[in-house]
Amino acid sequence: MNSLTPTDPETLASAVVTTLAVDADPQAREASIFYWERGLDHRRAVVEAAGRTGDEALGRLVADLRERPADPMLHHALTRQLVKAAEQGASPALTTLFERGWRAEANSRLGYHLGRDYTAVGRDSQTHQQLGTRPPGSRLRKADRPEVLVVIPFRDRGPGRRLRNLLACLQALRDQSVPRDFYHVAVVETDETPRWREAVLPYTDHHLFAYKADTFNKSWAVNVGVVNAPGRAEIVCILDADALVDRDFVARNAARFQRPGVMGHLSYRDMWCLDETSTSWAIDQRLWRGAGQVAPDGLRAFVLRRPPGCCVWVRTSAFHRIGGMDERFEGWGGEDNDFAYRMDTHSAFDHYHDPLLHMYHPSSAVLRQDGELVNAHIPALSWGPSATPVGDPDRFAPRTD
Repeated sequence: MNSLTPTDPETLASAVVTTLAVDADPQAREASIFYWERGLDHRRAVVEAAGRTGDEALGRLVADLRERPADPMLHHALTRQLVKAAEQGASPALTTLFERGWRAEANSRLGYHLGRDYTAVGRDSQTHQQLGTRPPGSRLRKADRPEVLVVIPFRDRGPGRRLRNLLACLQALRDQSVPRDFYHVAVVETDETPRWREAVLPYTDHHLFAYKADTFNKSWAVNVGVVNAPGRAEIVCILDADALVDRDFVARNAARFQRPGVMGHLSYRDMWCLDETSTSWAIDQRLWRGAGQVAPDGLRAFVLRRPPGCCVWVRTSAFHRIGGMDERFEGWGGEDNDFAYRMDTHSAFDHYHDPLLHMYHPSSAVLRQDGELVNAHIPALSWGPSATPVGDPDRFAPRTD
């Protein structure tokens, strides 16, 4: 092995098992079609090498894992068998497998987490109807002057899974360790009609409706929230409606702005995209059972490495300095990267390693025929302050003249 490849058998075995699981699990591609496609050649090389070790015990475990990639016992057993084989003296075939496994891990943005206590059995699904029965928690008073604004762009045209996630997100935000008057939350629903207003209102401080009949435009929705939410918050958190946050989420991230020169940050490095079973279990733990944070041992997640946008914290002044988010982006893909790039270019922009749980919903991402995201034609870093104000809630409304 070359000098840049780890020599620890546990590390190498884990790389092989993770790669095989990502390749075999049918939900991995749904977590990120872009990341999945980019790592395909490296994964295929690992699958090929795994079939050529000449070790019957390894071969059986690899075959079993390919059939049942979400079985924690198989992950553990295959990892142990790979470590055992390495300790007995790695054959050329096993060395090749380890080299390809590490190369795949080093070049992949899609990982795999499978907690030792994960199970798909006996976990009831959570619905938006169930969450809608929970008490709304403390509300803001008219005299409060929050210092933090959380903006959540949102659309759900059925059957309500995104709404389920939004309600879980909002209820986790109501359960925070900071005083209630320190922050407020604005949901920006963009659609043909405010179809979920009544369901959302009890759990958010502001529901802003902005008409848009065609594709979802996250950038514009975020700008609408920042510009039109009441008050003058010093800090803005742009939060995905599918994020399930822990109890210290607001306190921890707001405190980071007390350091000199801080203008914004991503609160995480990796995003854990939970499957449906893990999502329901995490909601149960965090909300119904009142856990401050969700234990990772009970989760199955597809780990997206360094995705830039599910949770961004910025000073309001820095947000406006770069013209907010680029409203030319339509659908899903690229808008978060662009905003992070511009923040990093024009501001002191930090990165942290907090946990970030993304609740399940069917994928919305679409790739063009050339394999690029739908907004790849928009030049990077080309958006900025202009004479036309951003965040106009009537930008896409039908004209009345």
